[in-house]
Amino acid sequence: MVHEEQNPSFDSYTSDSMTPKASRTGLFESLTGGVPNMSDVASGRVYGIQLDDPRSGYVWLQKMTASNSTTIVLSRLSPQRLGRWISLESIEFHWLSSANEPHAIEPALERLHHLITTSTEDGDGIIWLDAVEYLGSRHGFDALMNFVQSVGDSVAGSGWTVILPYNPLAFEATQVARLRREAVSIKIDEIDSSPDESGGPESHSEDHETKAEVFEVDRREPGEDEVDYETAAVEVEPGLLMLSRIPLASLSRAVLQRRLEQWQSMGFDVGELEPVLLEDDRENRHNRYLVYEEKVRRAVECERRIRELESLGFNADATKLRFRIMQLTGLDDVELRLERLLAEAR
Repeated sequence: MVHEEQNPSFDSYTSDSMTPKASRTGLFESLTGGVPNMSDVASGRVYGIQLDDPRSGYVWLQKMTASNSTTIVLSRLSPQRLGRWISLESIEFHWLSSANEPHAIEPALERLHHLITTSTEDGDGIIWLDAVEYLGSRHGFDALMNFVQSVGDSVAGSGWTVILPYNPLAFEATQVARLRREAVSIKIDEIDSSPDESGGPESHSEDHETKAEVFEVDRREPGEDEVDYETAAVEVEPGLLMLSRIPLASLSRAVLQRRLEQWQSMGFDVGELEPVLLEDDRENRHNRYLVYEEKVRRAVECERRIRELESLGFNADATKLRFRIMQLTGLDDVELRLERLLAEAR
C-alpha cells in the first residue's frame, strides 16, 4: 500500500516559461502523423487523446466499459453533469473539487497520484483523467508533467491503462510535444458530444429532477428585490455579459440556480459553485457566490483585453488565453501574460 506522504511532491515545480505560440494550423500540422488507433493500445501505459471537447470522448468510453473490468473516471464535471455523458452505475468516479461531497477529491496532484497508484495495484481497467488543462493551469505545466511521468511509472507492468483527454489548443506547441512523449496520442472515433443528439447514457429527466429538487426547497414567491437579477447585465461582447451582483437578501436557491445556468451558457466552468446550491445558510451561500463572481468579473475583463490582443494579430495567443479564462483558473498568470503582450504590441 502506497501512503500519501510517500508520494513525490509535484506542486514544487514551476510552470514553463512562456514561449511563442504556434498558429492553430501550425499546431495541428506539428501533431499529425504516426498516431495509433485504439486497437493498438496496451495496458500498463499512459495515453493521450486530443479532442476539441474532452467530454466528446465519454460516449466512446461508455462503449469501452466492459462488465468484467473497471473504469475509473476522474473529472471536473460534477456527478449530475457527468451522468449526462456516461452511466455512473457502470463506473467508479471522482469529482475533482474542494466541495465537501461524497464523490469529491481535492485536485492536488499528490492526492490524485495516491488514488491512481492504489487503484492500479491489482486487477485491470481504464483510468480516464478528464482534467489535464485544469491541472496544468492550477499547478503549472512542469508539475503536471512530473505527475504524468510518475503515473506512467506506477502503472507500468499492470493491467491498467491511463487515458488523458485534452485540448491541444490549451497548451504551447512545445508543451503538447512534451505531453505526447509521456502520453502517446491515440485516435478514437469522435462522436457528437451534444447530449440531445447522442441521447446520452441517461435521459435529461434526472438532471431536471435534480433542478426540481433545488426549486422545491425554496418555493416561496420571490420578493420584489429578487426579480430579474438574471436579466440586468452589461454587455461586454456578444455572448459574454457582466451580470449585475445579486444582493444577500435576494440570493435564494432558485435565483442562484438561474445565475449558474447563465454563467454555464456563457461557457464558464460552474462546477466549483454547484455545491453552494445545497448550502442552507444564506450568508455563507452569498459569500461563496461573491468569491466566484469576482473570478467571473476578472475573466470578463481579461476577455476584453484578449479581444484587443486579437485585433493586433495575436490570434494563437488569444485562442489559448480565452480557453484558460473560461476555466476560471490561473487568472493571475493570464493577466500578467496579457499585460506583457499588450505592452510589447504597443
